[in-house]
Amino acid sequence: MAHHDGQPVFVHGGLPGERVAARVTRVRSRHAFAAVERVLTASPDRVEAPCPYYGTCGGCHWQHAAYPRQLAIKEQVVRQALERAGLDLGTVAVDRVAAPAPWRYRWRGEFHRVGALADAELGFTARDRYQRIPVADCLIHHQTIAAALPALREGLRRAGREALTTLHLTVGGGGTELLVAPRPPGATRSGFPTVVAARLPAPIRLTTEATAVRYRDLEFRVWPEAFLQVNQGQLPQLYETVVDWLGVDAAPGGTVVDAYAGIGILSCRLAQTAGRVLAIESNPMAARLCRLHAELNQLPNLHVQGGTVEEALPRAEAVGAVVLDPPRAGCAPAVTGWLALAGPPVVVYISCEPASLARDLHCLVALGPYQLQRLRVVDCFPQTYHVETVALLTRR
Repeated sequence: MAHHDGQPVFVHGGLPGERVAARVTRVRSRHAFAAVERVLTASPDRVEAPCPYYGTCGGCHWQHAAYPRQLAIKEQVVRQALERAGLDLGTVAVDRVAAPAPWRYRWRGEFHRVGALADAELGFTARDRYQRIPVADCLIHHQTIAAALPALREGLRRAGREALTTLHLTVGGGGTELLVAPRPPGATRSGFPTVVAARLPAPIRLTTEATAVRYRDLEFRVWPEAFLQVNQGQLPQLYETVVDWLGVDAAPGGTVVDAYAGIGILSCRLAQTAGRVLAIESNPMAARLCRLHAELNQLPNLHVQGGTVEEALPRAEAVGAVVLDPPRAGCAPAVTGWLALAGPPVVVYISCEPASLARDLHCLVALGPYQLQRLRVVDCFPQTYHVETVALLTRR
């Protein structure tokens, strides 16, 4: 961020401390946006972006920053969000976890159709305007997705329909299987799987219904509509943090509630250590998969409750600990309100959005009965400004 005539200017492609020549791209009433055209005084953390589409494609934001600096900035962003919400981090233990692989980490992605069907390409939305740009590869997507793009492009041209706008891709089977779902559903002809499968390089297999993923010794089935952490390589750092912070004997004599449970990957892991786990999930399909995974992994102590968290959590009995992993919007006010009034001794909050995390912790900590004990910044999205944060709260 820079300033011009007292107005903040958000400069894409710049780094703190740099002097640059930038072109203004958009002006708003209270701020403006600009893009770097020349770097006059470079930061020591500046690197050459390896992707030829960087700056035009809207997917990545920080390829021009060395990875250690990216991680430091993410921690700074989380700290500032919480401090603005009135939280004192002076005595809080804060650490950060780098991604084991800052490239080729996305096991799931959406590629949009670009151009007429006869010569269609696959690509992404441009950074500063609503149009699509074609790409031959994407360096943050799994190698299986990159290797499949030529086959998918040919299948799109030969067996797609004009209505098709997007291909939703998920890697499974340990990297050997690719789940492909057209958007809207039914926007490909019946020969699409045959065309694609015949051109996929070995050992990649095509599936159009579901695929399998593993976490530790647990097995899961994933449908295109089911939520899945795109960086499977960071799941141990993310989920084992929750398990460790809850302790081996999590909620002795009580229930560990996994709110916003999804298909139950974390729920099943918690059930391996806790006496009783209640998974709450509002999406009926995800709740069914969660029940399936409890049976598949032989976890009779995992119980699944359909419905919203704000409705189901107050009805839960003998709650000893709550794990929150809400969507980007954060928790509903009814959830944070119930926790503040009647919540358990321990809450572990997984957040993918610092602003909503700060808002919810303002209610639970700054105004409520909880104390923030630990904070861990887990980078699941290198080259972008997105970040996962895990917070441990104990009731005073």
